[in-house]
Amino acid sequence: MTHLIGHDAVWRHFTSALESGKLHHGWILAGPRGLGKASFALRAAASLVDAEDRYSNLIARGTHPDILTIKRLPKEAAKDDDEPDTNAELKRSITIEQIRNLQASLTTRPGLADKRVIIIDSADDLERGGANALLKSLEEPPADTYFLLISHASDRLLPTIRSRCQMLRFEPLNHDQMTAALSDAAPEIDPADLDALIRAGKGSPGQAIDFMGLDLGKLDHAMHAIIQSGDPGNDLRVALAEQLSLKAAQQRYEAFLRLAPALIAERARRMDAAHVLAATEVWTAASALANRAIALSLDKQSVIFQMGSLLASLQTHRAS
Repeated sequence: MTHLIGHDAVWRHFTSALESGKLHHGWILAGPRGLGKASFALRAAASLVDAEDRYSNLIARGTHPDILTIKRLPKEAAKDDDEPDTNAELKRSITIEQIRNLQASLTTRPGLADKRVIIIDSADDLERGGANALLKSLEEPPADTYFLLISHASDRLLPTIRSRCQMLRFEPLNHDQMTAALSDAAPEIDPADLDALIRAGKGSPGQAIDFMGLDLGKLDHAMHAIIQSGDPGNDLRVALAEQLSLKAAQQRYEAFLRLAPALIAERARRMDAAHVLAATEVWTAASALANRAIALSLDKQSVIFQMGSLLASLQTHRAS
C-alpha cells in the first residue's frame, strides 16, 4: 500500500483508534501542503474498506466503490469519449451540488465492503454552502461511514466542522526524512540537486518534487559563490538577475525565493555568537522580501539583486 515517510506517530494514533473499535467518524488531516496527507488518507481508507488487501488494484486506480473522493471539478467537463485532462483548469471551489450528490449516494449500502470512506481533498476548497451541507452529514453520519478531511489551513475551516472531527496534525519532515522521501520518489536524482530541493521543500516532499528538473544544483552553487566572495563587483548578482527574471524562468525564480532564505538560515546556524544576531537579521529581511515578491508582484530583477545583496552580506559574517 502507499508508502509513508515521516508520519509514523500520526499513523499509530489512527490505527490505535481503529483497533479500539471506537473509531471516530470524522477526521481532519491538517498540515502544510505537500506533506503526504492525501497518501495517508488513501492508506487509512484502505485499512477501513479493504483490511485483507483484496482490492488494492481498485484503490490504486481510484475506482473502489466504497472510497469516494471529492475534489474541485474541471471548469469544462470532459466529453464522453475523452480521457480526463489532469492539467485542466479547475473550478474555484467544491460546490454544494457536489456535496448534495455525495449525500444522495450515501443513502445506499457500501458496494464491496461493510464500510465507506469519504475523502474531501481539500476541505479548504469547500464553498460556504458546501461546507454547511457537509456539516449536516458530520452531525448525523450514516452508519459505517467515515470522513477524512484534508486541510492545508485547518484554522480556516468552520469551527462547527472542526468540533465534530478528530484532528491529525502532520508536521514538516526533517532533513533525513526529506532525503528518504525524495530519494524514494526519484532514485536517480543528482546529489547536488537533492540538497537544494530539500531546502526548497521546507519539509514538504510534495513541494520539493514540484521543483524537480529545474537544475537547482547550479542555482545553489551560484548563491554559495555570492556568499563566499561577497560579489564585490556585483557581477554574480547581475548575472543571476538576468537569468531568473526571464518569463520562462518563473519556476526557478520561485525556487530561488525559497532557497535563499533557507540557505541564509543554514549559514546562521553555523555562525559564532559574535555574528549570529546579524545573520538572523539578514534571514528576517530575506524572508520578508521573498514573501512580498510574489504577493505584490515586485520587479523580478530588483528582487533578485536585493536578495543577492543579502546573501553577499553574509561574507562579512563568517561561519564558525
